[in-house]
Amino acid sequence: MNSRKILITGITSIHGWPIFRIFREKMGVSKVFGIRSPKMKIPDGENIIASCITDRQSLEKVKQTFSPTDIIHCAGVCDLDVCEERPHWARELNTVGTKVVTDVFSDCHITYLSSDLVFSGNNPPRGGYDENAEVNPVSVAGKTIADAEKIISTCKSYCIVRLGLPIGASITGDKGAIDFIESRFKKSLPVTLFTDEFRSCIDCEDIRETVYKLILNKFQGVFNLGGPAAVSLHNIGEWILNKGGYDLSLLKGILRCEEVNGPPRIGNVSLNSSKICDLLGISLSAPIVL
Repeated sequence: MNSRKILITGITSIHGWPIFRIFREKMGVSKVFGIRSPKMKIPDGENIIASCITDRQSLEKVKQTFSPTDIIHCAGVCDLDVCEERPHWARELNTVGTKVVTDVFSDCHITYLSSDLVFSGNNPPRGGYDENAEVNPVSVAGKTIADAEKIISTCKSYCIVRLGLPIGASITGDKGAIDFIESRFKKSLPVTLFTDEFRSCIDCEDIRETVYKLILNKFQGVFNLGGPAAVSLHNIGEWILNKGGYDLSLLKGILRCEEVNGPPRIGNVSLNSSKICDLLGISLSAPIVL
């Protein structure tokens, strides 16, 4: 890794932050460059800038001054409601932004952190979706991420890592499913969660360790990365409720079909991660244990 230099986009995302930290820890500040959202003030310091990934001029400047060998593309948006309300914005960040990144850094090895949202969860395969499963997204977020995967797959050296639902601490304390749900409970505000929407929750520590090993060995191709068990959103709420000792009446459960005027929802998009586990000789932990 001594001759390699890593550029990471989306370092303030819930998965981008732990990935950025492990590369800084392993390689040092001079070998790792981070790009954060223009709206974010943290983190700050050497080899960190605030920029939108659609800003070609800004990326060209980073290429000239830093000369990365590897790109880890963590930037993008996946908020279902916001993406449905602002589809052009979602496409601009997820799809167009990915095209700009691949155009500017076409001579680099590019790893894209994708999502289980590229699957519908309708009629899921036994054992979860594997890497050969056909993508069939139902939401704007999922469709724009799937389109980004297509762009990445045209690169000469690439790796696509489809994440389950990341579980861990965020840089600001207000990103991700855990932060949102617990923030409501702390204020004694009710939360309504789906009992029939299932995802393979993955610990952010597992994400960072696994991505580091993939980059270290410069593996190419498509890999699914999710925890060992399918967990519903309602299960996550129960886990937070019990762990924090909150009032049981704060948590409500509904079926997807009972939601009124909501965005298209996934069903069971649990992932089969045996390919990456066998390749790296690892086992993945279950961050949500009921």
